[in-house]
Amino acid sequence: MGSAAGISRHRSVIVFIIIIGIAAVWLTQRPAGAQTSEHVFWSGSGKATFLNFDQPGLRLGDRLAARGPLLDAAQTSRVGRSYLDCVVMNKITDDPVEGPGGLYWCTYLLKLADGHLTLGGLDAHGSGVSSFAVLGGSGAYADASGEATLTDTSEGTEFVIDLT
Repeated sequence: MGSAAGISRHRSVIVFIIIIGIAAVWLTQRPAGAQTSEHVFWSGSGKATFLNFDQPGLRLGDRLAARGPLLDAAQTSRVGRSYLDCVVMNKITDDPVEGPGGLYWCTYLLKLADGHLTLGGLDAHGSGVSSFAVLGGSGAYADASGEATLTDTSEGTEFVIDLT
């Protein structure tokens, strides 16, 4: 009996080591072609449409939809296309003294060569920096998550996307 118990214990240890080995390999593997970051620029060129419902000015519930080409970080080569959908969360103003005001909830779909990335977040009207969540993706970005920093300037929007 002592011999059967020893063999059973030996098999249990071997199975345990194999399971740990498989788990370690699975946890450390990254998909082929996986990216850790993307850096692109949208000049704001393309087409944009404001959907203004019932009130003068852009107020709660009004929308902005746009699309246009995405450029590389150096702004020299086209690398994809951007699609934008924003809902006004707080009245949009362009006061000549106080400057721009208001707030949008925006969703971006970035169509890149290796797949799509979807971003979502609050964006203050006018120039500034906003943090967006990476909501998901397709293709090489199928399991995408992370955070994006959007910097709005008079020239356009810079996207620095950190994928986790």
